[in-house]
Amino acid sequence: MAVNLMWALATCRASIYRGTSADPDYGDPVPNNSAPLYTNVLAAIEEKRATFWDHASQTPRVVRSVLGTVPSTTDIKTGDRIRDGKTGALYVVLNVTRPQQAGREPDTQLDLKRVGDDGG
Repeated sequence: MAVNLMWALATCRASIYRGTSADPDYGDPVPNNSAPLYTNVLAAIEEKRATFWDHASQTPRVVRSVLGTVPSTTDIKTGDRIRDGKTGALYVVLNVTRPQQAGREPDTQLDLKRVGDDGG
């Protein structure tokens, strides 16, 4: 990986996992979360929430979304997993956006879903 600089304020150093391994009992493919592909990647992982009023049930609903930012040079793909080095939380990458901008290369934006903690 090239120089690991980021425009956004990093909240952690993360590990990126990719690929699958065979389940020892049934042989089914399961995510390989034991051997990271990359470690110490600068990342900004942020959970945002919004409250909406559900007219049908007359109750408020809270919608949470997790957004991530990594340097533009980071090799990350949809389906990869990223572990927050500070909290231990494990996320799956739902979408990767590489914005285009004149003058500089902006950070890569990630849509994440939390899938586990401490060993996922």
